[in-house]
Amino acid sequence: MSSNYDQMIDLQNVRPGVTAVLKLSYKATFDKIHLNLGGGLLKAMVGRIEGKANGVSFFVDDGALIGARDAYQGVFVDANVITLDFTEINSRGGAAAQYLASIPRNLLNSLTFEIEIKAGANALSTMTAEAEYRDPTPNPYILRRKDFNVPLAITGENDIMLPVAVNGGLIKRIWLHHTGNVTKAELRTNGTPRLRASVGSYTYAQKRNRLVPQANILVLDFCQDGNLMNMLNTAGVQECLLRITTSAADTVKAYIDYVDDLKKLS
Repeated sequence: MSSNYDQMIDLQNVRPGVTAVLKLSYKATFDKIHLNLGGGLLKAMVGRIEGKANGVSFFVDDGALIGARDAYQGVFVDANVITLDFTEINSRGGAAAQYLASIPRNLLNSLTFEIEIKAGANALSTMTAEAEYRDPTPNPYILRRKDFNVPLAITGENDIMLPVAVNGGLIKRIWLHHTGNVTKAELRTNGTPRLRASVGSYTYAQKRNRLVPQANILVLDFCQDGNLMNMLNTAGVQECLLRITTSAADTVKAYIDYVDDLKKLS
């Protein structure tokens, strides 16, 4: 646990059909944010969660999906708590690597999280927020999570070009949520294969590293052994191709975890 654990009281608009807004004002370094659900509010009724630093989006996820990321890393998941974790839980590089991408609120003018509560949520829904945080740090790096949707209309190989050069960055993981027809994935940089294996091979390697692969989620994990030195640097290449092979038409909801400098948010 971080050195401080406290309730964050500036959480507004908690009701069905609107977007709740959490504002964090402590000039501290935030490691984790816990959203405690009550009054019959289910994770399935919490939609898009978007973090903004100085008004610029840097983190997106979905209330119904984010728990699968904790489960994959072997972390306890509570049905009534959504945790936004900016640390590297299984890092083998000590505290410096574990806390590399925590959020330095002290270096920001503002830090907010917008949380969609779906119209179908229980009318008595409640939500409170707590945070684990530490003293201010000068470290400008943060976890930046981007999302995109891709229809995989072709049975066989489907190619996706990922951002590179000035639009690229250090990638820890690529999360591919699919409907069950993905069989293989390959990633190439500048034409050279970096990853190329079946879903079964990826999950085997992850289990060997004490991870817990989740149904219908293929994770291309460059840090599965806890070593952040293995992150993929797409800022240093001219082309990055992700090729997904399917046994039938499918669709992918993808999330990419970057470790980025705050300067890229300007």
